[in-house]
Parts: sequence; structure tokens; C-alpha cells
Amino acid sequence: MQDPERIKSIKGLSDVVMEEASEFTIDDYTQLTLRLREPKHKQRQIYVMFNPVSKVNWTYKMWFDPKATYDKERVAVHHSTYKDNHFLDAENIRTIEKLKETNPAYYKIYTLGEFATLDKLVFPVFEKRRLHASNLRKFRSYFGLDFGYSNDPSAFIHIKVDEKNKVIYCLEEYTRKGLLNNQIAEAIKSMGYSKEVITADAAEQKSIAELKRDGIMRVKPAKKGPDSVVQGISFMQQFKLVVDDRCVKLIEELENYTYQKDRKTNEYINKPVDSYNHVIDAIRYALEPLNGNGTPKGTVMKNSLF
Repeated sequence: MQDPERIKSIKGLSDVVMEEASEFTIDDYTQLTLRLREPKHKQRQIYVMFNPVSKVNWTYKMWFDPKATYDKERVAVHHSTYKDNHFLDAENIRTIEKLKETNPAYYKIYTLGEFATLDKLVFPVFEKRRLHASNLRKFRSYFGLDFGYSNDPSAFIHIKVDEKNKVIYCLEEYTRKGLLNNQIAEAIKSMGYSKEVITADAAEQKSIAELKRDGIMRVKPAKKGPDSVVQGISFMQQFKLVVDDRCVKLIEELENYTYQKDRKTNEYINKPVDSYNHVIDAIRYALEPLNGNGTPKGTVMKNSLF
């Protein structure tokens, strides 16, 4: 699925397994269902396995939303929890059940196996609608890239910024796990952005060098100053976010990117949880030409929380 176009030539499939299916897109799922067409196989099946995540994810909308419509004669839904896992010992079970007291949102997800939004959102308000670049030509484009591989996806984003009215338009994303740097370069070329200035994660100097080797000549490292994450978020919060409805990963992140709590006081602190933040990190990098390396402004963060 790193290159969905290659799947279109596959023949003779009887079974498809989508592990961690919430990491795929609805288009990926549709393409795989279309490949199950070999007539000699009478019991063609696709197995879709995943943990519950945000309700914005396509898996929720497909099978669990009260408004979801699917053929119950052709689709079987199996919901299991930790109680069905016979390999857990007593200590594992105590840890899982303790979540009911310590983190109600995690309890819903990891104990009960239910869809739930996590805690205090960093970006509680954003607008989601279909955007057209042709209508936003007067605004300058910015590009950001966050590297990942096995556990985290690589994330590339194209945004436009209306500085006067303080609006960030998030136009186009590309996110995949397991991409080598040459594959990231090919993806950027296929999107038509190989000649654009792209600001990337400064911790990946080798990756940046390899992108340049592969034709993405104007990629540059972000300048990571002290508390750059907090400062970058503070800068983003000064803008209204408008997100194209096709940027499904970014939407999922915005629905789940939350603040940390102090373990002693259980109060929120001005630091986000390091999760659901890969496309958001790419936006922070993209905004660097506008943001610079300012000092974190605690008052802006405080107002956003309360």
C-alpha cells in the first residue's frame, strides 16, 4: 500500500488482511476490495483489524457511526477487549483496569475498546471544508515535512497563509509509514512540489541530504530553538485553521492532539502529548519563515487552555 497504484495489477487474491486498518485510508480499502475478484475463489474475504481511535477515522464512519449503512449479510463485526486476550497476566489486567480511575478516555479506548476523543485538545476549533488552490492563489504557499518510518508516518503538508486575516489554509497532505527517503522524494515530485522550498525536521540531516540527492534540492532543516514545539504551537494558535476535508490524517490529529497533565497535580501543563502530531509538526516547520525563533509566550497558551 506504500504505492496503491501497484495493487491494481494484482490478480488471484482470495483473502486480504488489513492490519492496523485505521492507518489506511478509505481509498486504500476500496482498492483492496476491488482486487478480490478472482472467480475461482468462492469465499473471497477481507479482514479489517484495528484499535478504536478518533471518531473522525474512516473505520468509525464505515461501521460504527449510528448513521453508518453497510450490508450486514456480507459484513460481520467482531468486537473484542482485553477480556478476550488469554495471554494477559494478572498484572497486565490490573494496569488496564486501573485506567478507569486514572484516565477515563484511555479507559474507553484501551479497556472497553470504544471510540473516544482523548483529553484537552490543543486545537479545539478548526474549520473543515473542501478547498481549491485556484481560489487561494493570492496567498503564499508553504511546505513542511516530518520524517517517520516504521512506527510513525512521514508527513508532508502544503499550506497557504492569509497573514492579514490570520488564517492558515491546509490544502494537501501526504502521509505514509515505511517510506524510504527516495520514496518520499518521488511522492513530492508526483505532487508537483519538487522545486518548492520545503522545511523539514532538523533532526534528520541525513534524510535531508538524501532528498537533495534525489532531486528535492530546496529542502532545508528547521531551526529548532529552545521549546520550539511549544513556541510553534503558540504561533499556530494565533491563526484560524481551515482544513481541506481530504486531509484525513491532519483532521484525525487535530481531533486527538492534547495537552499533558502534571502527574502530581493532575492539572494541564503547557506541553502537548507526543502523539497525533506528525502532520501538525510538518505545519510548524512550514510556518518557520513567518514564525522565526521567538520565545514561547505563556499567556497565549494559557488563554487557549482556559
